[in-house]
Amino acid sequence: MHKSPFNVVHEKLDANFGVFDGWSLPADFGDTGLESKSLSESCAVVDLCSFGRIQISGKSAKETINNLFSTENGKIRPDSWVWAKPVGYDDDALCRIFRLNGGYTLLTQPGQTESLCQWVESAAAEGVAVANVTNKTAMLGLYGPRAFDSMRGVLPFEIDHLDAGDVEKMSFMMMNFTVLRGSWLNAEGLELICPAVAGPIAAGAVAKYRHKHNITPAGMDCLQTAMKKRPAPL
Repeated sequence: MHKSPFNVVHEKLDANFGVFDGWSLPADFGDTGLESKSLSESCAVVDLCSFGRIQISGKSAKETINNLFSTENGKIRPDSWVWAKPVGYDDDALCRIFRLNGGYTLLTQPGQTESLCQWVESAAAEGVAVANVTNKTAMLGLYGPRAFDSMRGVLPFEIDHLDAGDVEKMSFMMMNFTVLRGSWLNAEGLELICPAVAGPIAAGAVAKYRHKHNITPAGMDCLQTAMKKRPAPL
């Protein structure tokens, strides 16, 4: 059983926990109606730690990505992310890939991370390093039409310059945070990836200012329902 680095904060918010793809995560926070409404009308914060994070690096990383994945427009710009499908892996599998500082990170849906990591490793070009960093990192999503505006007053760094599809690495208190503008719902959102040890700090800051900035904690039940309704981007 995997436990989210954010769980200490979830417990303080009286989360009702469940098991999701081998992870102990909040199923809800007591008001699923409010959670769903916030996700569609304002801003909901969701734990994305069960979504995989696989780093792909090396001089032939670009070649490996191009050979193994089909993307929206056939290429991935630096400091950006795109939707992608693994070619020859599973017709129903849907991923996201971002390119940052010369390397690539593959974001996977829950339950697919280990098999996708093994698949990439087996097919990668010589000299390419593939590392599953899911358990070494934490990922938090702020989803909803007001998510970007809500987080302006919470994050300790500037985000106004980020457009949809942008990715940037930022530092705070000697820790690196990767910030993505977008979401697994193919809609407005902001996602934060940080070292697992920084998880409680990141989630704690959002929890502290949630009332002031109209941010509602939402569980996996709400997120999974929304993902089933989203339009397929590829």
